[in-house]
Amino acid sequence: MGGFKIKPSTKITDLPESFEIGQEMIVQIIRDKVPCKFSSYAETADNVETRVNLRFERNELVSVFIHLTDLSKNYIEADDFYSSTQDRKQMHLNWLQLKLGKEQGSYSVYKWGKAGVAQDRSDNVHIFLHYQNNSWAR
Repeated sequence: MGGFKIKPSTKITDLPESFEIGQEMIVQIIRDKVPCKFSSYAETADNVETRVNLRFERNELVSVFIHLTDLSKNYIEADDFYSSTQDRKQMHLNWLQLKLGKEQGSYSVYKWGKAGVAQDRSDNVHIFLHYQNNSWAR
């Protein structure tokens, strides 16, 4: 991420100018309405686009979402995209294991929080890091 390291202690004011910072908004989290800010960053290297989205609650970093896109893959048909889900999950897991170690699984719990690979209803795949101060991911 341009040489910048994201840590659980990262504050929104620590972010370099390459991160876009959105306006604060109120988000419903379980039963509470919590002020949140979102920030994003994207870079491309070695034919892989890396998009990073950060979520801050009350100015504390609570979650990081990382989306990797292999730009050498061209999904002309929808079936091509959906049939590649397992390969895309593996690409994300490989990246995560490179950063956190081979013991990292598709879902792991650490002292600092939780990390893993997830897929949404549209079969988009991403990496998540939820820190201990995240009010809904405890």
